[in-house]
Formats: sequence, structure tokens, C-alpha cells
Amino acid sequence: MSSSWSYLDPVILPLIAGESVLDVGCGMGRWGALIETNYWEARLESAPAVDGCDAFEPNVEHCRQRGAYRRVWVQTLPSPLDGRWDTVLACELIEHIPQVRVAETLDLLEGAAVKRVIVSTPNSALYRGGSDTPLGFNELEAHVSYVPAELLKRRGYRIYGAGFGRYNSRLALRAARWRLRRSLVSLPYRIPAIAETIVAVKDLP
Repeated sequence: MSSSWSYLDPVILPLIAGESVLDVGCGMGRWGALIETNYWEARLESAPAVDGCDAFEPNVEHCRQRGAYRRVWVQTLPSPLDGRWDTVLACELIEHIPQVRVAETLDLLEGAAVKRVIVSTPNSALYRGGSDTPLGFNELEAHVSYVPAELLKRRGYRIYGAGFGRYNSRLALRAARWRLRRSLVSLPYRIPAIAETIVAVKDLP
């Protein structure tokens, strides 16, 4: 993914744990930059070391030039992750994995995490093809699966919501019409069923 919605920032940043982070599907590097500058939102004493990987080579090269990552490399999931990190972050990644390989990918993410795995994904089935990005057309931007909250709950994840109004919901459309959307942005955190995006967190024993 090249980037992600800014409404995820206040939900995900406080969840970062430990001294090292792997940003899987790092895109253009927004999480590396945000963790470097806003680590204190996670009550950390210093910025953790952040590594990143992405399947789209222009993204990886962009992140290398920006310098927010300790290491960054090209990798397509599901494939073994070489290392262990306190937090493994997979923001807006899992919907790009073929449905039949979602469980395998989650196994790999969990196996690479020492303390915590954080996964975010759309709260509805939003299938689409590849798309243009600031770094060129990326066919890997296609959404090819849907991972509902219930699947993640069964795997031991806690579920939070982010972004008001589940895609195409009557609630979101009415809120926009009544100009209430901005005043209701905190509701999805506690009521994930109405959120645009779910944020799933699993702590490892």
C-alpha cells in the first residue's frame, strides 16, 4: 500500500510496543516517519528501530531515500519474514493478499512478532484492481480479499474501529448530509461495527 488514511494515526500510534517495529507493506513510508517523530504517543522513551518491507520496488526505493527506516527491502507475502520484532505492523495490507493465503500470512506476521501484531483492514468487502500511485501504477494495490473482524477475533485479536461510517452505509451518508461526520469521529473506536476500517491487535504470550 502506498499510504493509509490519516484517521488511523491516533488509533495505531499509541499501540506501538517495544524497541523494534516491522512495517509490513510499508508503502511510501508514512509509518516509519510517524513512529520516528511521534513515538511518545505510545509512551515509549525513545523511537524504536523501524524496518520495512513492501512488494512494490518503487516504494522500497522511496523509503530508502527518505531515511526513516533502519532497513527496508522488497518482499511479497506470504513468504518467511527473516527476523523478530517487538511490534509487527501490517496496516492496510491483508486485503491485498489472496483470500486462500490470508491465514498463512497472519501466521507469518504473528510468528515474527515478539510482543504485538497490529493489523488494519477495510471493514467491508472493497474489491478493486490495481491503481495509480505517486510512484507509478501498482497492480499490487488491488484488493483481492475481505478479512472480517470475526475472523481476527477468532485468532485472539482485540478489535477497534477507525474512520466514521462503514463504507456505503446509510449512517455515513446521513452524517455527511447533516454535517455531523467530524463530530462523530471518535465513535468507531468503541463501536467497530460502524467504522470504515478495523484495527486488530494481538499480544503475544
